[in-house]
Amino acid sequence: MPASVSGGVELRKALKKFTPDLAKEVQKEIATLLRPITVKAKGFVPNEAPLSGWGKETVNGIFPTWDGRAAKSGIGYKTTPSKPNKSGFRSLARIVNASATGAIYETAGRVNPNGREQAPMSKVVYPQHPNFGKSTRSGTKTQSKSNNPGAGNMFIEAIDQYSQIVNASNAVGPGRPSRKMKGRAIFRAWKEDGGKTNAAVLKAIQESKDKFYKAVGYN
Repeated sequence: MPASVSGGVELRKALKKFTPDLAKEVQKEIATLLRPITVKAKGFVPNEAPLSGWGKETVNGIFPTWDGRAAKSGIGYKTTPSKPNKSGFRSLARIVNASATGAIYETAGRVNPNGREQAPMSKVVYPQHPNFGKSTRSGTKTQSKSNNPGAGNMFIEAIDQYSQIVNASNAVGPGRPSRKMKGRAIFRAWKEDGGKTNAAVLKAIQESKDKFYKAVGYN
């Protein structure tokens, strides 16, 4: 007989080992709960590029070209535990966006609502560099390399015409608010859900725990 299971990840392992049919059942139930959120989130993503220039192939390939179909199809869900983050936290179920353009659309302006600060100009002094002797914008990842000081703000304003960033931190139950709970598609859908799906997922996990104890005869 297994020992009492106290954590969600521990429960998943016990279900899979001792009651595999129940493990599949709860994963299917959670998937059913999460699917409507992903469908709604996809509806907040436009087919066409929010900004005309974003829909054109870039020369250096550093910034991904807009792909509306990929941005929509990249929104999905996972019902298996995630890897631990830096704080050791693991999610039992989550909604994700696997698309690069979709991730940019979701979060652009979350940290800098008016766009990133423009990087300063500096002269390239490395002889082997293709721009040797020229002045280019060089800065950190948090700075814009565009020669247009208002490029970031224009980019964010264009995206905001389709969907603005909302804060969904109060739609996930107790816990410390985080700016990472802000976004235009997934987090907007989660916000509009009002925490109902989150509560339903937690209830499904608790019920699976009760069924597990009953199946193995644990008192």
